[in-house]
Amino acid sequence: MKKVLFERKAFKEQILPRDEFVIEKVIELENEAFKHFLDDMLADYKFIEENRSLMFIDKEGVFHAILVTSKVADFGILVQSEGYSYARYSAYISKSDLGGFTNG
Repeated sequence: MKKVLFERKAFKEQILPRDEFVIEKVIELENEAFKHFLDDMLADYKFIEENRSLMFIDKEGVFHAILVTSKVADFGILVQSEGYSYARYSAYISKSDLGGFTNG
């Protein structure tokens, strides 16, 4: 069954995707580590720190991000840390919406 996140009394800016992005790298965590990340995305993570140079917003406003996921998850979290070691900007994305992906 497909799932969505319903927002109460939402404005279109809250629910319509509008940010273009490039996945610079896929970080595939073990399932338990991925669950931990999902439970505390604002914590500092070494895998984010090690990939800070890949995450930025270019002059056209495109988000360059890493995709954090696990083998068993059917989704991932796009992360743009803005130079920090935590998920300062994040977005949910279904793997089926990506149409297949590889590192880099």
